[in-house]
Parts: sequence; C-alpha cells; structure tokens
Amino acid sequence: MKKIILTCLVLCFGQLVLLGQKDSEVLKKNFAVNDNSSEFWFCVCNITGDIQVEAYDGNTIEVEVNKQVSARSQSDVAEGMKDLELVSFDGDGFAKVLVVSNQQELEEKDDPLACSWNWRNNSGSRPDYRYRLDYKVKVPKGISVKVSTVNDGEVWVENVGGDIYASNVNGDVTLEGVRGNTKANTVNGKLEVEYLQMPNEFASFKTVNGDIELFAPNNASGVFNFESQWGKVYSDFEFDERVAPKMTKLKDGDMTRFKVANSNGYKIGQGGPEMAFETLNGNIKIRKKN
Repeated sequence: MKKIILTCLVLCFGQLVLLGQKDSEVLKKNFAVNDNSSEFWFCVCNITGDIQVEAYDGNTIEVEVNKQVSARSQSDVAEGMKDLELVSFDGDGFAKVLVVSNQQELEEKDDPLACSWNWRNNSGSRPDYRYRLDYKVKVPKGISVKVSTVNDGEVWVENVGGDIYASNVNGDVTLEGVRGNTKANTVNGKLEVEYLQMPNEFASFKTVNGDIELFAPNNASGVFNFESQWGKVYSDFEFDERVAPKMTKLKDGDMTRFKVANSNGYKIGQGGPEMAFETLNGNIKIRKKN
C-alpha cells in the first residue's frame, strides 16, 4: 500500500512539474505628452491580468508590463515569450498600448481607442501556452484614460484628472481620487469610485453581479438614476426631489411623435451631472466622502 501511495505521489508531482514550466519579463514603453489636458487620451487594452494607472505631476506616460508565460514544456514557454509583443500606437490626441501574439490579429476600427481582436483559427499548430499581463502605468494628471481587461484581473485608477472609461469582465473596478466624466462597467465584480469633485457632465456605472459603491464630496450635486433588479439602493444624502421623465419630440412624416423615457432619477442639491447606476444582482450605495 505504501508503494502504491508513493507511486501516486511521484506521478502527481511529475504532472505538477510538467504543467509548471514558466518564465517572465518586464516590458517598458514611454510616451512624451505635449497636451496635458482631458482632450488627450491614453488607452490600455488587456485580456488577462491587472491594470493599475496612477496619475502624477509629469509630462510622460510610463508603461511597465509584467509578462508571464506558463506551459507544459519549456519550448512552448520560450515560444510564448518570443511570440507576445508589446505594441503601441499614437496619433493626434491619443496613445495606446497592447500586447499581441500570433494567436490573434487586431481588428481595425474607426475609433483608434477601440479594443478588439480577431482570434486566428490555427489552434492545431500554435504552441500551447498561457499568459498573464499585469500593467503598471503612470500618466500626467490632466489627461483622460481608457482601460480594459477581461479575465483574472482588476482595474485600478488613481488621481486621474481627465475623463475615465474603465472596463472589466471578471474582476473589480476601483477609481480613487477622480473628478472627470466617467464610464465604468464590469460583469462579475464590484465597482468602487471615489470623487474628489463631481464630474462636469455625466457618469455611468454598470455591473451584473456585484455592488456599486460611490463616495462623493459632502456638497455633491447631481441627478442620480438607479436601476437594480435584485438589489437595494442606500444613500448618505437626502434626495431633494424626483426628476420628471424626459420627453423627446420626433418628426414622423407629417406628424410629430413624442417619446417619453422611463425615469428613476432623483436630484441631490442643485442638480448637475447625470449619474446612472445599473446592477442586476447587487446593491447601490452612495456615501459621503469623509
């Protein structure tokens, strides 16, 4: 019996070793920014791994990517390390980084900040490896940021003064010390946002399975619209009044047609930016920032 157990342990250990081949390296890229304002956008497109963005008093975007590759064989690891390449694009008013490989090709979009790949149908010939990419980025305080990841990662943005578009699928999104117009969404995860001051125009927060928690200044004003199928809405603020549904007048041939939107909008203070919250399985919490 002892020999059988020992044999099983050896076999299991051998399988772990077989699956445990891995390697890593750090990739770096810098961009000089001449326009330190919200009109300039920086974009990161990721598939697996974290994205951390921190704003600072400088005029350079500094990108650091920790690339990790694992496979059953060291040759597949080596192929993956060689295959995965950090590429960048920059143009009038934007810069963008992402990692590409022979397993995928970029899909051209009219929007230069769009994140989209086409997966090549060559699974029978490509090396069998897995990879993870963890981004750490420093950006000038005034610019706008668009970041997205999909699997096994979190999105974290701090002190960015421009607009923020942050997207995840299986993980949380955390925004700290922000003030710009905001779009943040995930599917399986929590959204947590702390505003230094309220955005000028709008903010949109959406998740399917997770809470949405917003920390706002004590003197915050805005119009808050809530939608939650199975959750509840909590607030430290007193809502002053309910906002009437919006009516839109449209031409329909020789006649005039009116479209009335559903409204769950409530005003805090003097009104202001449109703040939209939507979750299916989760609570929405509006808190005063201490």
